[in-house]
Amino acid sequence: MAKVLIYGTDNSVSRKLASIFTKEGLGTLICETVDRISPTPEEVTLVVMDARLKWSVCRPLFYDMQKAGYPVLFLTADKDMTTHLRALYRGQSDVLMLPISPKAAVAKAQALLGHVEPLGQLAIDEGERVALLDGERVELTAQEFALLLALMENPDMPISREQLLRKAWGYQSIGETRTVDVHVQRLRKKLGVERIETVYKCGYRLKMA
Repeated sequence: MAKVLIYGTDNSVSRKLASIFTKEGLGTLICETVDRISPTPEEVTLVVMDARLKWSVCRPLFYDMQKAGYPVLFLTADKDMTTHLRALYRGQSDVLMLPISPKAAVAKAQALLGHVEPLGQLAIDEGERVALLDGERVELTAQEFALLLALMENPDMPISREQLLRKAWGYQSIGETRTVDVHVQRLRKKLGVERIETVYKCGYRLKMA
C-alpha cells in the first residue's frame, strides 16, 4: 500500500491532508519536525513537504529525498513559488496551493503515485470467493467480493454509487450510498489505491491495466 509522509508547519493542515489521503486508501504519517524520522524506500512512496519549512533545517532531508527519487508534493500559499519549487527538486514533483482543495490534493497525489505503483494483474476466483492479484490470493469479505464483482461487470467504465448498490447488494434506496464509499476504501487498501478511481459526480471506475 502506498504511504504518504507529511512534513508540515501547521498541524491542522497536516491532519486535514492525512484525513483526505486516508479516505482514498493511502497510509499516512505526519512528522512535525524533519529530524523526527527519515523515510526509507520500503516505507514511503510520496513525500508532502510544506514550503514554509526553514531551508537550513530541511536541506539534509531534501537532498536525501532527491537522491532516493521520492516524488514530492510541495505545499505553498504563494503562487509565485510554484515555478521555483518545481525547479528546486529534480525528481517527480508538483505543487498544491493552500488553502487545500481535497479534489486537487487527491488528483496531484495520485498523479505522482502513478509513476511508482504500476497496477498488478487482477482476477477473481468465484468458487473460492477471493481476488487474485498477480496470482496471489487477496481475502475479501462477502460484501467486498460482491462490490468487486459489480465493478468488474464494466471494467474501465464509470459506475454510479446507486448502480453499485443495486448490483452488489440489491439495495433500492439511494440514501445508502455511503455504504459504497466505505467498502471502496476497504477494497483500495487490499487491492491498491490506484485500482479503483473516483469519477467526479458519478461514482467509481475499476482500472484493470
